[in-house]
Amino acid sequence: MRPIKRGPVPQGSDGENKVYTQYGQAKDDLKNSIGHFCSYCEMNICNQSDIEHVQPKSSNEVLINSWSNFLLACKSCNIIKSDNNDDRDGYVFPDEHNTSFLFEYNESGISVKDDLPEEVKTLALATFNLVSLNRKKDTAGRTDDRAFARLKSWQKAQVSLNDFLELPNEPAMVRQTARSCDGFFSMWLQVFSQYPEVKRLILEEVKGSAMECYDAQVKPIERLER
Repeated sequence: MRPIKRGPVPQGSDGENKVYTQYGQAKDDLKNSIGHFCSYCEMNICNQSDIEHVQPKSSNEVLINSWSNFLLACKSCNIIKSDNNDDRDGYVFPDEHNTSFLFEYNESGISVKDDLPEEVKTLALATFNLVSLNRKKDTAGRTDDRAFARLKSWQKAQVSLNDFLELPNEPAMVRQTARSCDGFFSMWLQVFSQYPEVKRLILEEVKGSAMECYDAQVKPIERLER
């Protein structure tokens, strides 16, 4: 799960911090700050993004229009999460924690890493279940949109790796490979795990990536705190 830097409250044309009277007013600012991708599953949601309240609207009216409580989510993650968490306690969230090292990504899906410290694993599993991150079928028995798109992205990443290996030392190929990633960043980082130059550009190409959560080789730093 890509750790995110939302940044400070955006400023208006008057140079003052924006005050949102309706949370929908923040959608464009969020896209400009963290990119048009789901903050949980990392799917491209350019045309189907929801503003997600980390702390649910039903539990704290003060935070309904608060920039610090906003993320972007796909409709699946947003609907499944709903108001099933009372607050942030007991979970990890990509705008607050280093979520880069908590999950395994491969062709078959996503799982919580087995070798995490028990306390960290409990928190990661709670978030994993909160949005049913690896759900295969929706409530109607159809393939979950996220699973379908994730598999397509994994296959695209594998093809891109094969192309990259034909000219691995060409800067233009590195740049083109990174630009080919259009969501599901953690899966692409796994596919290109041996190529830090590609991984760095993949993360830098999308707005709001918390680069401090990765070391010089763009490997996740195994520390929950930022």
